Amino acid sequence: MNSLFFPLIMLAAGLFFCFRNIRFLLNEHALREYMQNSPKAALWVKKYGLVGATKMARESFLPLGLVISVGMVAVSGWSLWRILA
Repeated sequence: MNSLFFPLIMLAAGLFFCFRNIRFLLNEHALREYMQNSPKAALWVKKYGLVGATKMARESFLPLGLVISVGMVAVSGWSLWRILA
């Protein structure tokens, strides 16, 4: 049971970030709202402006986050398969 904890948490986090990044890529309004209200994005918005920070997020950070989250889902799925098989 202890060995299932980390892969299940990683699977849940990977799925959450995957769906969130897809939503932000498809919905420009949701991404702009996040960029305006997020304390994490405040530095980028202050440095590059809202339009520049949103453009950088759409072109580089969201696709990179999507690849990482798919990798997390794949690794955790493989790990769960190895544990349960």
